[in-house]
Amino acid sequence: MQSTKLLSIARNIRMKNKPLFDSLMEFEKTKKIRTKIRLNFTIDRSVASQFQKFCREHGYNMSAKIEEAMRKMAEKQ
Repeated sequence: MQSTKLLSIARNIRMKNKPLFDSLMEFEKTKKIRTKIRLNFTIDRSVASQFQKFCREHGYNMSAKIEEAMRKMAEKQ
């Protein structure tokens, strides 16, 4: 494939799907694929505190538990 054609294809991908292109560039640099994204939520302070305490006492990762609950809810639909 000609390098100009390859550059043209890369530019098209970048314009059409920037997150995909950024992921590919990140992979080129780190040789790792990120499959997670950061989300921000506003949660009642007492609920967050109770959940944090629960996870700490049971040795759970908070993010993993929230992801598990989200997955279960999504699968029910």
